[in-house]
Amino acid sequence: MKRFSILVLAFAMVMAFSAIAFAEGLPQETVTERTSWEKNRVANETNAPKVKEMPNGVLVQKTPQTARALDTQAGDVESKTIASWNNIFLNADNRGCTACHTIEDALEMMETYHGIIYMGYETEQGLQNCFGCHSFYDSKLRDSIHALHNFSSTFKAMNGTCESCHYIDVDAEGKVAYKRWDYVKYDILQGYIPVAAENAAASFEWNQTEVTPHEKMYFKSVKTNPLEWLVSDSQASQDLFDKWTISFTGSIGNPVDMTLPELIEKYGTEDRLMKNHCTVNGPGMGMIYQAKITGIPLRLVVEDLAVDPATTMVNPIGDDGYCYTISLEAMLKEDALLVVAMNDEMIYADQGFPVAFWCNEMSAGNFTKRICELNFSTEGASWDFYGDFTDATTGLQFDKPNVGVLNAYDGQIFEGAVHLEGYADAWNEPITKIEFSLDKGATWIEQEIADANTTQWVYWKLDLNGLTPGSYLMKIRVSSLMADGTIRTNEVPNQMTNYTFVVR
Repeated sequence: MKRFSILVLAFAMVMAFSAIAFAEGLPQETVTERTSWEKNRVANETNAPKVKEMPNGVLVQKTPQTARALDTQAGDVESKTIASWNNIFLNADNRGCTACHTIEDALEMMETYHGIIYMGYETEQGLQNCFGCHSFYDSKLRDSIHALHNFSSTFKAMNGTCESCHYIDVDAEGKVAYKRWDYVKYDILQGYIPVAAENAAASFEWNQTEVTPHEKMYFKSVKTNPLEWLVSDSQASQDLFDKWTISFTGSIGNPVDMTLPELIEKYGTEDRLMKNHCTVNGPGMGMIYQAKITGIPLRLVVEDLAVDPATTMVNPIGDDGYCYTISLEAMLKEDALLVVAMNDEMIYADQGFPVAFWCNEMSAGNFTKRICELNFSTEGASWDFYGDFTDATTGLQFDKPNVGVLNAYDGQIFEGAVHLEGYADAWNEPITKIEFSLDKGATWIEQEIADANTTQWVYWKLDLNGLTPGSYLMKIRVSSLMADGTIRTNEVPNQMTNYTFVVR
């Protein structure tokens, strides 16, 4: 042990003398160059946050600039400011699910079939949308994700590592945790400018009547071969509509096949303003829209079918075989429609032309497209979804209530004033409050929502003025009224919505 200590001391002395000799042997101009603050300037320029132009022409900068000085006590602070600290030391621009690809592109490139959701609003899809569906499967999502990346030649060529997707943290007890970068980055990245609620020049308004134009509606792929998809309105012909037949089958006394024109002539149609919100919509994601719809009321059809008193379930079946079984009680309670028109036009091809099944309040996962059969049954399990999903990884409630920005991408660059629009919804629970924080939750801009109904979304608009140039993080939380009279708020970890933007 004594001999080892002597060797260590001798090695340290040699290294010290070598360093002195090396420094003394360098020309003065070389030492000056190596220690100059010019290194910071070059590093800041080389590692400046990426600015990306989106399809609609707006610019996005996801990684904030910082104002971090090495030593604020010694003067010359500007040259010692590490403006690109997040990229130099955290490699922020190259981390997270969408740093290398969009979620849509990744799913399209898979060797096996995977349903795909295409966003309509300016909301980039994130991994938050994955956990709702994958909570049903026996296999763990992380197993698939890890294998697909670790054995990917493309990922290796990009020098991908565990830290491409994870933030490695150590708790107070020394336990190592691999956390999802996309979830924790908002608390890790530096440079967001804090603004107390009392200092935020904010104006707010909301309504429940906002209608989504067709091009902003999300589209969820059907189950058939993509070559058979009916997604273009040019494929939606009047002849197809006129000949489309729905079969009413199962535990009913009067089974019947009827074309859409026959159903409309006999039962008429009703107009409604309704939201379409998918249960697996992740926190802050954009799988939601609202439309004026026209549909055939199924409560009237059911009256003529002589339904067996023992009937408990209804199977709305699409021509691709898709079906979410719901209870007969829920179908009647939620006043289901066979939707044939949307926003005063024939229902759009990518939304289910020529006819789709819709229910008030329920998840859009229950909204079967291209209905060809309505089967009634005395057995089976009900899939009446009202957004009550949990993240299988954390065990936490997933996205109820939910709130998000729809008119701007995360990280969008604004010239001066900031105008944001978005939604708040909790399926069958009325929204009671929306809150915004620009200082990581220290203070909140509170907006009460009174007497909101549950068949339509809450559509909000927020204007922020007078913000100084820089990067901002806005946390958004929303509250809804549960059936037992208590308030539910999306403030648990990984559920609160985070939105970033840049002001120039």
